[in-house]
Amino acid sequence: MRRIVPNIHSNDLEASKLFYMDFLGMELVMDIGWVITFASKENPTAQINIFKNDKPIVDESFISIEVSNVDQLYEQAQENEFGIVYELREESWGVRRFFVKDPNGATINLLTHL
Repeated sequence: MRRIVPNIHSNDLEASKLFYMDFLGMELVMDIGWVITFASKENPTAQINIFKNDKPIVDESFISIEVSNVDQLYEQAQENEFGIVYELREESWGVRRFFVKDPNGATINLLTHL
């Protein structure tokens, strides 16, 4: 694993920018409108994603794990009949990823950068 990134849903992305940049001193390293990513200036793999909340209530955990073998993990998830909830694909922002449910119902976004 290269990094594990927590994901938070937000009703106010601008307030999140103020909190993580001004208060915590993190860098805004990605902003594609519906998701923003902040990284530590001292340790760029220490990151947090903030997602625009499109539901009244967020009721499940969601984390991202960057790996070097996303295709292999996808095959293993299929073989083990783990609950794949987002099929493997390449995204326009430069990642290859899929989502799988862990045994506790948390959604795990497994990804690699292209």
